[in-house]
Amino acid sequence: MGNNLRTKKSYPADFKTMFGLSTMNWTETVSGAFMTGLFMLFLTDYANIGAYAATLGTMLLIFGRIVDAVDDPLQGYIMDRAKPGKLGKYKPFIILSTILTTLALCFIFGLPVSIAQNPVLLTIWVAFFYLMYDVGVSFFAENPLRQSLTTDPVLRSRMTTWPRVISMIIVIPMSFFISIMTTINKSVGDMSRSFSILAIAFMVFAGIISLIGISFVKEGKHMEEEESQKISFKDIGKMLKTNKPLLISMLVSIFHGFVWTLVFATTTYYIKWAYCTDLTTGVVDQARFGTLTMILGIFQLLPSIIAAAISPKLVKLFKGPVKVYKLSMWLELAGGLGLFIFMLSGLLVKTPAIFFIMVLVILFGGGLSFVPGTLIGIESMDYGMYKTGKEMHGIINSIGRFIGKAQTALSAALVGGVLIAIGYQVDSVTDTFLGDLSTIPQMLNSFIIISGLVPAILCIISLFILKFYPIDENLRREMNEAINNMKE
Repeated sequence: MGNNLRTKKSYPADFKTMFGLSTMNWTETVSGAFMTGLFMLFLTDYANIGAYAATLGTMLLIFGRIVDAVDDPLQGYIMDRAKPGKLGKYKPFIILSTILTTLALCFIFGLPVSIAQNPVLLTIWVAFFYLMYDVGVSFFAENPLRQSLTTDPVLRSRMTTWPRVISMIIVIPMSFFISIMTTINKSVGDMSRSFSILAIAFMVFAGIISLIGISFVKEGKHMEEEESQKISFKDIGKMLKTNKPLLISMLVSIFHGFVWTLVFATTTYYIKWAYCTDLTTGVVDQARFGTLTMILGIFQLLPSIIAAAISPKLVKLFKGPVKVYKLSMWLELAGGLGLFIFMLSGLLVKTPAIFFIMVLVILFGGGLSFVPGTLIGIESMDYGMYKTGKEMHGIINSIGRFIGKAQTALSAALVGGVLIAIGYQVDSVTDTFLGDLSTIPQMLNSFIIISGLVPAILCIISLFILKFYPIDENLRREMNEAINNMKE
């Protein structure tokens, strides 16, 4: 009994907090998987929209980023100006984020048939709920909440690792999405309706679990601020001007963040039309498609889980996140070049095993990058607080959110551009290709350039930028001491 009391961990390393941190992001994780890998696929293949789908999706994704350029910083400013209440400073916004995101995706993927058949109503419906999703995601202040809990880099690694591992595990059913949808469709008899039913079930379940998880987390301490000390636009300008770690972190994110989204945006399309389709008829082998997407999901998840589990140990071994971040980029570079080279040789389209192995290498690198990348992002919040004496974590978080959403959208828009160029059209009921079958090889090569060659180039640029990251072990220790003094 006494031994159990001695080994029981105290806040914020206690089980309750760790459980909450590991479950409160389920909505964000599942919605992110939908929007990265299935949003454009839903519009083009299953929403019963017709040829207008690729154009609608592409235009909407670009329009959303224009709105985000104004909206995201404003949301960050609102969060930073908020006074801590009983729930904390950032926690109420995380609750709001979860509700908005869940509702938005339920309405997007639950598109009524009557709306889908009217181009004007369709555009208004999808645009409204897509923007609701955007607003919801921007209010998910996960990293500012983590920053408030501790300055200990080892504990921060644990707080980043476990949510990452758990989130990878809970998206395992997403790997079976097409298979489950195909099974449901045997009773429903309509691929579009089957997709909607399953997507809504996923989102409602994730939303409930997230709200339970959020209730388990007690937010940490914040600086006491008088009304006269509230953050101004001048303070934001000063922080952005003096925060070199933020500049380097954001530049790396702008380039490197595309690797993950470009791969996810193209892989399902590539598998479907390269390995599961009769190119003389356009008919898709649904059983094979379900099996291969399931295998792809396993290849996406297992390396991500393993990499996330070992990355904190590597961060500790290399005394910081930078070297681990670089290692992850070298792996992604190798996998991306491999995809491109095998495409040029003609082996890729003939041999699914090669495709899966190269994707596995890229995604292992991507999984390895998550913890060090997140730590660098939180350190830039520390540095801003250290330099200005004020908490502007919401602004920094909103910049990161904007970049992430822009990458997801632009990756999908690239795919949309390819689909528009070939006149892509699929029967939403039978899932049969209705366009010119001779354009499929051109489409497949374009997807490999997008998911292989482009990510390799982006990794080279990111490795160069990361050389200038300024925080070392000594500065990290100095910042942590100053921040702890500010919160006392």
